Amino acid sequence: MIDLGLGGKRLRSVLIEHSVLLQLSEGHFVLIASPFTLVREGMLVAFSPEEDPDEAFGPIRQLIRRAVVEATADESGLLRICFGDGTALQVPSDDAYEAWNVSGPGGALVVCMPGGELAVWNKDTSGLNS
Repeated sequence: MIDLGLGGKRLRSVLIEHSVLLQLSEGHFVLIASPFTLVREGMLVAFSPEEDPDEAFGPIRQLIRRAVVEATADESGLLRICFGDGTALQVPSDDAYEAWNVSGPGGALVVCMPGGELAVWNKDTSGLNS
């Protein structure tokens, strides 16, 4: 399990254009390119950045200004971001595509490769913890 170092960062903006780009405070970004789910107030909502219309992403935009409590990636490539209000965003790996990536200051980058393997660059300068 890798701690992606996003705890305490706030979601600043959401850009949707065939993928979902989450801009967090302090120069951190999360790019989601595959289907994912959001668990909020006991409800599970599924999203497909490639197929869903822009309006479908309202629940994601409602997270703007909320703080991340924890962000992790496991050995299967599952990205899990938990927010202070109890909302959890989960992005599984994809067999054929890079499902997601997390980037930060100093060139830090974690990419979920096809099949779930994680590629990590500049871990020592990124604040990423394992």
